[in-house]
Amino acid sequence: MAEFHRIIIDTDTAGDDAAALIIAAKNPNIEILGVTVLAGNVSLEQGAKNALAVLELIDDPSPVYMGASTTFSGEEKTCFSVFGADGMGEADLIHPRSKPQEKNAVDFILETVRANPGEIEIVALGPATNLALAIQRDRETMLKVKRIWAMGSAGFGPGNATPVAEFNVYKDAPAYKMMIELGVPLTILGLDMNNEFTWVYVEELQEMRSGNKIQQFMANCTRKLLEFKQRNGIPAVDFPDALAMACLAWPDFVEETTLCSASCITEPGETYGMLIFYKAGHTYDSMPTIVGKPNISVVSKVKSSEFVKRMNAVFLS
Repeated sequence: MAEFHRIIIDTDTAGDDAAALIIAAKNPNIEILGVTVLAGNVSLEQGAKNALAVLELIDDPSPVYMGASTTFSGEEKTCFSVFGADGMGEADLIHPRSKPQEKNAVDFILETVRANPGEIEIVALGPATNLALAIQRDRETMLKVKRIWAMGSAGFGPGNATPVAEFNVYKDAPAYKMMIELGVPLTILGLDMNNEFTWVYVEELQEMRSGNKIQQFMANCTRKLLEFKQRNGIPAVDFPDALAMACLAWPDFVEETTLCSASCITEPGETYGMLIFYKAGHTYDSMPTIVGKPNISVVSKVKSSEFVKRMNAVFLS
């Protein structure tokens, strides 16, 4: 029997976050207790509207809470928005009828974990600002999180915000540092798992545009992403946040993880936002002893060729 997960989804809702929300909401072994939103791909307000619109699309009643509108330190890192100004392809898709909850996202996270110690998992699909604020306010409560699942870092490959840094980490490296140093079990899905076998190609997107309302939404909300990819010679879109959710939602999807400890570079310079992973059991010539307890499972192999088929099956369900 598949494990049952009670989760909080922390998101900066763009197109790939939308796919992740749908995968979670339609999984019978997942209970979404709430969706907490922060600024990242788009502003806080836009991200909240996007989350509400996606949940309304699939008739899911999960409450949405607004959190951080800026970074943990207040210093902003500007990145080009590959999903368009609204994070959803600039396709006039976002007209939610409902509103976010009045309670702040950080309050909701802490109250939920406090009331359910050792039971709550958090799926972090954007920068880690909301989690860092929760850790700063009540570290003891955050130590009672069962596991954090995160889309973040380049994994063992190259970055996208810079050659070595992935967007979510780069946007708020001090927050990501706090998250990885918290000490609770953490599973990270990096960009290296997001490869040509997990992309949705132009031909498939064309088919989706004539499919059901979810397929049409997903094809349209990634319109600006496709334009960006095609300018770079790639006739496809990618869904890294949905890949991260798949690691939790589909028990057999992850074929291998690598146990590590990690450090996050927060000093200004070319390596800002880089996550350095130290593999458990490995030694390095300059450091015979690695500082830090290995508690991070870095996803190092998934069933890549099955991802698009499984994701589309969810859209059709």
